[in-house]
Amino acid sequence: MPLLTRPFEAGLTGWIVVVGAVLAELIGGAVTNHMATPVVLTVLGIPVVVVLAFAVVQWWQVRSSSIEPSNWWHFGGIAAALLAWFLWPTRPGVLDGTGNAVSACQALAANAAPTCLPRAARAIDNHDIAWWAAFGLILLMALLVRRSRIAAWAAVPVAFAGVELATHFMEQLLLYFNAGG
Repeated sequence: MPLLTRPFEAGLTGWIVVVGAVLAELIGGAVTNHMATPVVLTVLGIPVVVVLAFAVVQWWQVRSSSIEPSNWWHFGGIAAALLAWFLWPTRPGVLDGTGNAVSACQALAANAAPTCLPRAARAIDNHDIAWWAAFGLILLMALLVRRSRIAAWAAVPVAFAGVELATHFMEQLLLYFNAGG
């Protein structure tokens, strides 16, 4: 039997991979929150790629081995991920409640700056893309749950990566205009 179809080995591997990815996301997000976007994408992206790879491999191994499907309670991982995705604040302080570039520039008191509107629009667009992409990946993990227990719980670090990346884009806007850009 393949490694990720054996109960103990699969459980231990899944636990190590998912907990490691959650820790990597939380620590990586805290360390890189003021760094350049390519650095943040790399630091937050690598754990997601690793955990998704394990989830897909387990799904493939279970599917090809005709092992019985996972219990329905594994959807708790998807629920936890959706809860984290929805409740995590992604707009720092003064930008909370701003939904468009004009309101963001007004909140930053930078509406006279000629670069504010394009920067704010780009930050909000990137924020929305990161936030909704995380939601899409969580839903994708939900489709794999019955054949991959790792996929169920892999949604949690995916949610953290998405909300931390979305927060990063808004923090970059805030930092730029607070630094006098």
